[in-house]
Amino acid sequence: NAKKSEPVVCKIFSQEPSTKYQPNDKTFFDIISSQEQNNSTDEGSKSSGSILPDNTNIFDINEGPYPSPLQGFEDVSDAMNGADSDRTREAWIPSEKTRRDLIMAATSSQTSFTPDKDNLTMPGVIMEEEMVDGVTQLVKQLFGEAEASHRRVLSANDVSQDERGLRELIQAECYRAAVNLTGRLLTIFGQGLGRQGQPTRHSPHSVQLWFTRFCLLVKLGALQIVESEASVWWDLDKPDLYYQFYPELYGGKLGTMVPFQMRILLGTLPAYLKNYTIALERLYSVLATVHKILHNLESGKSEDGSLIELSIRDREISRQVWSSREARVQHAIINVALMSKNYVLAIEIFQKLIEKNPSTNQKRALQSALGRVFLQMGDIMNAEKCFSKAKQLKRSKTGTLSSSTADIRELVDRGLVLVAQNKFEDAYEHFQKASLIEPTNVMVLNNMAVCLLYTGKLKEALNLLSSTVHSHPTLALQEPVLLNICTLFELGSSHMAQKEDLLRLVAKYRGDSFNVSCLKLSTKLNS
Repeated sequence: NAKKSEPVVCKIFSQEPSTKYQPNDKTFFDIISSQEQNNSTDEGSKSSGSILPDNTNIFDINEGPYPSPLQGFEDVSDAMNGADSDRTREAWIPSEKTRRDLIMAATSSQTSFTPDKDNLTMPGVIMEEEMVDGVTQLVKQLFGEAEASHRRVLSANDVSQDERGLRELIQAECYRAAVNLTGRLLTIFGQGLGRQGQPTRHSPHSVQLWFTRFCLLVKLGALQIVESEASVWWDLDKPDLYYQFYPELYGGKLGTMVPFQMRILLGTLPAYLKNYTIALERLYSVLATVHKILHNLESGKSEDGSLIELSIRDREISRQVWSSREARVQHAIINVALMSKNYVLAIEIFQKLIEKNPSTNQKRALQSALGRVFLQMGDIMNAEKCFSKAKQLKRSKTGTLSSSTADIRELVDRGLVLVAQNKFEDAYEHFQKASLIEPTNVMVLNNMAVCLLYTGKLKEALNLLSSTVHSHPTLALQEPVLLNICTLFELGSSHMAQKEDLLRLVAKYRGDSFNVSCLKLSTKLNS
């Protein structure tokens, strides 16, 4: 069951990549698609841009400076079944020390091998109180118990106490309730409150629960909690995280129980706490192992270097999987480089990816993303060169726009250049054309509103964003969009009534993951 749950959780999070932005910075104009605002202690809020076409399996590269690690991927191995799929997906090369411990575990009787506690992964929940729904709290404070009782939002008590219930909470965007449920489920595995530092037994399911919990906590901006709970996990190489540590349970099965994406998540985590050097060291160590695995496959060996005979098809599928994973780690390194404003590193890896990628669509997406990095740097000339290359890579497809007709990516790219040149009226025209192609694209509508603001049309900007959230609440009730609206409100007056209307919309349509601080409502809750 854990084997199925990894892609499911990843795909849920893949729909909402996010990055911080500063309202007064040029990144304010970056594309916004699905996004989440971080906790109010973070500097600014978060926005993101999905800049890759839906039909590509390469992950979204965000142009903002603080991309989220919560990126899901369509892995080639997801389509595979059976032992070959397990071997490919769960392969990893242990360190020499861990390898020796695993040999001891596999060759000793069940009771004769007891590793040093320092060589074990001993996690435990540290959060004593369950998380609460801030939206309900704020509605109760402003409007009273009666109105708060009308809010329908799932709690951990409303779903089955298992993985199915956890998935239900995540799909309903009830991330706080989902965190609470992971705590309860980990208690069943002996890894609950107060258990950190105590020996325990791991399974693919328990490790997947921790991965899901870390994803949720990062998504909610609870970074100090993640740091404390994740501290016992890195470098995800202790022997008790491998199947061969438990021969009595898994026989001769080899490989790691750790989902590959968990390595990227915990590798990137220090960057969220501004420890960029540590994050890069971690990610480059993951990349080094991925390169060893690819080298083994090219040398006629299996992923971990053993001389297992692989069919030509299995070897090619595994090579595709690990090449995809190599790209994932490189994307994560780009994200950390952007977070730390190390643009030279980001550009270097972008160029490697563009050179190596065989897909025309993906090359185009990467050129577009690289152009937006140059815009962040204020290098308009190189940005335009990248956008020009992206335009040249556009292919004509049957039943779609011809190659000579600008599509939404091209229009937005050009609009962003015009914004960087302070040509807001021209930029507005490009975003408006993009909105005709995708009338419900919130990112485009937000960019239009920003251009209206900078041309002195505050009222029109407010009307556009307000009508967007009322017409498409499930799409547009995103924290950065509401933060923009509330900021615009305050440029005129406080507009308390309008903010309260937005809160009512949020209470109706959003789960407990919503951060109400973006509404800028002055209450005891926010002070």
